[in-house]
Amino acid sequence: MNDNDLPEYLKHWPGLSMRQGDAIVQALPEDVAVAKSYPTAKEKGPLIGGQRITLLTKKTRYQAGEDVRVIHVLEIVEPGHQLFVMGPKAIYGELVDGKLVTPAEPPPELYDGLVVDSPDVDYNYDITTYRFAEPGHHTIQWRLGALRSNTLELEITSS
Repeated sequence: MNDNDLPEYLKHWPGLSMRQGDAIVQALPEDVAVAKSYPTAKEKGPLIGGQRITLLTKKTRYQAGEDVRVIHVLEIVEPGHQLFVMGPKAIYGELVDGKLVTPAEPPPELYDGLVVDSPDVDYNYDITTYRFAEPGHHTIQWRLGALRSNTLELEITSS
């Protein structure tokens, strides 16, 4: 798929933020490049009720001890929904090798930020980082309510 075939909402880059201590700052250039690959990514989460969540990484093969930085994207393809795009928002429901590594569900809280109507895409989630000490095969998946992301299949090699 080239840029001309993309829906209008995927042609707009809203930016990507990350946490640095207590501050919210612009994400690292390499994370922005990964996030910007989303519109044309081949591996996305399945559409469920007109919504999908997707995980992205720079590559699928890493050396043992190397940081694996995971970008999180929520896309709603049909009108009639709202996206809460301020962030970065904490990640809940992330599994590594089938084991929950973040809290399962967010606590009830009030949202006081920018809301946009769908269809649109939200990149403003925390970037999670993992480091695998031993070579082998690993998986990462994100579950957000009834939504299931694509499953990242990572190969960790000897350093």
